[in-house]
Order: sequence, then C-alpha cells, then structure tokens
Amino acid sequence: MQIPIPESIKAKISELNTLAEQYPDVIPLPAAAKFIGVSPEGLRAYMDNNAVPFGMTWQQMGAVNKAYKIPTVRFYAWYRNGLGM
Repeated sequence: MQIPIPESIKAKISELNTLAEQYPDVIPLPAAAKFIGVSPEGLRAYMDNNAVPFGMTWQQMGAVNKAYKIPTVRFYAWYRNGLGM
C-alpha cells in the first residue's frame, strides 16, 4: 500500500528545490532562515550553540563578527533526511 504525500509536503519540497536552484553553491543565511520559518538571528543563535549538520560558523582571530556558511548540498540533504529524491 502506498501512502499519499500531503500537498503541503510536496509544496515544501518544491520550495526547497527552488531554493537550491536559486542558490546552487551557498544558501544565504536569511534565505535559509525564511525557508525553515525562523528569524535570521534565531538561526544564527542556533548555529552558534549547536553542532548543525547543514552549515558552518566561525570567527577569525581578532574579528568582531562571526561568519556563517550554509552549503546548498548539505542543507538540501539535511532537510530531505535521506528521503528519496
């Protein structure tokens, strides 16, 4: 028996595909935050305080600000969590 996929899930995966096409190498943090429904500040705080599998954060010696990078392939794979392509 095949379980139907809800339209809301299909729409979210379509949105993820559009995001990946728009940003094929690196997804800007504000765009990733909008996609998952949090503020950019909230996503930064989460990345600062948790080991996230989809992005990286660092602060260079002597720098005031931190840097954040969300590689598209890692974010896409994390969100799909091994679901069929």
